[in-house]
Amino acid sequence: MNTMTQESASAVTAQNTLTRQDRCDTGECPAQAWVLVKFLSGELLFCSHHFDKFEAALIKDAYEVIDERHRINEKSESSA
Repeated sequence: MNTMTQESASAVTAQNTLTRQDRCDTGECPAQAWVLVKFLSGELLFCSHHFDKFEAALIKDAYEVIDERHRINEKSESSA
C-alpha cells in the first residue's frame, strides 16, 4: 500500500545527494540528474524536464523522491 502523499513525494531534502556526474536515466538524455526517485525495486535519476513530464506516474509507485532542482542555478564552489 502506498501511503505517500504527492506533497511528501515532492519534498525537498536538506542534504545534497546528487552530484554533477549523475545523469538522467530516461535513455538518450545526457542532462544532469536533479531528482532521485526510489522504488522498492530500485532507483531512477531524472533531469528536471523528464521528472516534470513523468512526475504524476512516478510518485504513484515511489516511496521516496529526492528533489534537488532548487540547486539548478547555484554556482559550484569551483566556479566561485
